[in-house]
Parts: sequence; C-alpha cells; structure tokens
Amino acid sequence: MRKLSFIAVMVLLVIASCTKKAAPTVSTGPKEPAIDGTPIYTQNCARCHGANGTGERGPDLTKTDYDKAGVTDAIFNGGGRMPSFGDKLTSKEISAVADFVLHLKK
Repeated sequence: MRKLSFIAVMVLLVIASCTKKAAPTVSTGPKEPAIDGTPIYTQNCARCHGANGTGERGPDLTKTDYDKAGVTDAIFNGGGRMPSFGDKLTSKEISAVADFVLHLKK
C-alpha cells in the first residue's frame, strides 16, 4: 500500500510540473495619457512659424530636413532667433511638439 501511495504522489507531481502556468502580470500603474503637441505648438510656436508651420516670422517647418532628434534638439536648445524651450516645457511636451512638427511635413 505504501508503494502505491508513493507512486500516486509521484504521478501527481509529474502531472503538476507539466501543466502550463500563467505568467505573472506586472502592474505598471495607470498609463499616462499621450500628450497632444497641437495646443503646445499653438501657444508657443505658431506666432512665428504659423498655425500650419508654413512660416511667418520664423522658418517654414513643412520643409525642414530635421528628423525627430533634430526637431527635439531645436525645440530644447533654440537657435538663431528661436528661444530655448528646454526650461519651459517638459521632455514629454517637447517630444509631442516635435511629433506635431514632423506631422506638418506630410
């Protein structure tokens, strides 16, 4: 009887080890909503670059050769007559404005 119990326990252990276990879920907390760069651009950039980015006092952004990193750097550091926004906007806001500017090219 003892041998039979031992075999039954071993069989159950083998079966239990073969079953697929669910991967643990990691909660990262609530996701932050994406930032829309349009109102930030309108408030900070449109007076020089125009509402559609075609330029007024500032350069035409629809014809820029910058990629995302270049646009982000220009917004953060400024250049020429353009002021730096690195101390006025968060990195997420700058990224959202850069996405908006790149969208203007299309």
